[in-house]
Amino acid sequence: MNPPQGTFDAIVVGGGPGGSTAAWRLARSGARVALLDAARFPRVKLCAGWVTPTVWQTLELDPLSYPLTLQAFSSATVELDGDVFETAWPRTASYGIVRREFDHFLLERARHAGATVREGERVRGIARAGELMRVETDAFTLAARILIGAGGHNCPVARALGEISPAEATVVTQESETRVGAERLRSLTRRAGTPELFAEPDFRGYGWYFTKGDYLNLGIGCLGDGRDLHRRCRTMVEHLRADGRLAPDLELEPMRGHAYAIRVEKPRRVAGAGFVLVGDAAGLARAVSGEGIGPAVESGALAAEAALRCLNGTGPKGAAEWYSAEIERRFGSGEPGWMERLAGLLPHAAFERLGRVVCRTRLLRRRLLFEGAFGMG
Repeated sequence: MNPPQGTFDAIVVGGGPGGSTAAWRLARSGARVALLDAARFPRVKLCAGWVTPTVWQTLELDPLSYPLTLQAFSSATVELDGDVFETAWPRTASYGIVRREFDHFLLERARHAGATVREGERVRGIARAGELMRVETDAFTLAARILIGAGGHNCPVARALGEISPAEATVVTQESETRVGAERLRSLTRRAGTPELFAEPDFRGYGWYFTKGDYLNLGIGCLGDGRDLHRRCRTMVEHLRADGRLAPDLELEPMRGHAYAIRVEKPRRVAGAGFVLVGDAAGLARAVSGEGIGPAVESGALAAEAALRCLNGTGPKGAAEWYSAEIERRFGSGEPGWMERLAGLLPHAAFERLGRVVCRTRLLRRRLLFEGAFGMG
């Protein structure tokens, strides 16, 4: 590695919601923090993009003061076997955002708080140097007491230090986000502004159609290696074309794919001496829904607290132990819970029947699906 060209209290690798939250909290506490991201912001980031009230609280933001695309909603639907089931709340359940805007907003907030932000810098190497962690890019080498990995599913910190099992549970997705115009979108669906979900017939995934202001986000995700993902995606798009939610002349932005891990088996090592992982880098997406913004922001706040503990005398080992315990307390151990154990015992046909019961039953749909799996409400 090149000689260190800067020493910080903490280095954050990844400028998404988790990394920006960690950097912002550290910078406002007076820590010297550098944030590196391979992209230049604002950058394309596809995501269904619903942000729960709890996330806004963690971010210490009033959603009504957020200056960019914001789609409040108080209902959501799930479509199954041609039937549509709606769940409504007496208050705002969550808010739709556009990740390109949202992520840039949070990154700039971290920068304005005092974080040193370097965009367009891809991490090429990570190594220990005594009590410091060293990070090398093509242009420079930095060092810090603690390293926060927030670079998504393929985060270089996670690859180097996270002890990733090849057997970890993975979800793959195909998504598109297109600027259509709010008026046109209202003409296409009578549920404009409401997340519309589509259960896959085998309950190995789901699709969505979500209009947010001028934007339409649609996509599909499923468990496994994604060998039939393109078929599932084509089927969903054909269905949306047939019922008018995708007009014949509406050209979508190209579908893009990505993957993320869920914390249900063989979870990643989320911390060790001198490092912690947050969000998708730690494999914290919600098991059923794949929702990742909430876990990213929550773990980003925890990562900042772990870094401050490290800097204030607990030391890297103590900070890592505290962080690992907090992640387990809030997100589970990764060992199968009662639902996963039940699903493992049931023949898949029985599991499908159970899924249909949940979708069709008002209370179960609200408690287990929308509030439990997606964090809405």
